[in-house]
Amino acid sequence: MKLRIGTPQFIGLLIILLFLVGCSRNEVTTTPVDNVITTQAPTVSETQPVDVSTEPSTGAPEDVPIMPDAYELQVPNQLNITYKVNTSIQEVVNFYQEEFPNNGWDVINNPDSVVGAMAQLSRSNANGDRLVFSIQFNPVGEFSIIQIFITRTQ
Repeated sequence: MKLRIGTPQFIGLLIILLFLVGCSRNEVTTTPVDNVITTQAPTVSETQPVDVSTEPSTGAPEDVPIMPDAYELQVPNQLNITYKVNTSIQEVVNFYQEEFPNNGWDVINNPDSVVGAMAQLSRSNANGDRLVFSIQFNPVGEFSIIQIFITRTQ
């Protein structure tokens, strides 16, 4: 048996539903906002680089170098570091290839990999600790994002 709803019943049901929605206790009001917050990412000219090399406590481990002019430095724990720098991916790779030996990090079996806008570097030290660097270049904002993952043996 099929239930048929005619036009008058459908309109009546629609009016009842609209009445129930209109009379519900959850009222939504909108008020104008004086200070509008935009979600657009800052451009390179708006970004204020911070020279973390002169700051005494960046939170990063002492044996992991951070590039000068790094900004948005995040060190949630001593095993993960993320930051941005306004430079090309090749300059980031060159910096770390020069700084690794100065901080006791040696090349391991994996060669450095630079392909297009991405790079992967890995190192180890005499204690058996390992570093894995993931570098991505953002051509729109012209900045590099550096992510460092540290595995400590002790």
